[in-house]
Amino acid sequence: MSEPTPAIPIDDDKPLASRSTAIGTVAFLILALPFLVLGLWLLDGKSRMDLHCAPGGPCTLTKSGWLTREPVATLPLDAIQSVKVERTKSARRKSVPIFRPELMTTQGKLPLFAQWATVESEATAVKEQVERYLASPASQSLEVTRDDRRSSLRVGGAFTGVGVGLLVFSLWLAWRTRMHRRLEAARVSE
Repeated sequence: MSEPTPAIPIDDDKPLASRSTAIGTVAFLILALPFLVLGLWLLDGKSRMDLHCAPGGPCTLTKSGWLTREPVATLPLDAIQSVKVERTKSARRKSVPIFRPELMTTQGKLPLFAQWATVESEATAVKEQVERYLASPASQSLEVTRDDRRSSLRVGGAFTGVGVGLLVFSLWLAWRTRMHRRLEAARVSE
């Protein structure tokens, strides 16, 4: 008959491995949450503008991010008064002229670009396209799209990626905590 192996003494002054990994799990979960929330919020920045007009009207203006889309306005043709190119100077140190086409409506000004363009011909081309439609709306439809979501994809994607990485690491730490607890329970029961 073999002799029983002596139980490994547990030192009360030494911190338990399961407690340390559990604290780490909670800490990394708390750290992951702001990255995930901010990343998803940045990904959903409404930087794409779509103007769709059916033959004879109405016109629908929507803005969208990478995750959601929301309508800005639905306008009958008689509500659209004109379209013009708004010009201003950039607020940056080297101020350069910037441009944005806007619909002048009975509801007020409605911009067709989410971000200002640095090239006037982009804004002017959209203005002329809308004016051609307004000149003979019954014979044609109009589809104008301006997509400025690339910057939100880079920044929001980076934040979301860091958040997902931290979340995966915290799940791994939770698994390690479970393994440590099983090992500690086995030591106590011996």
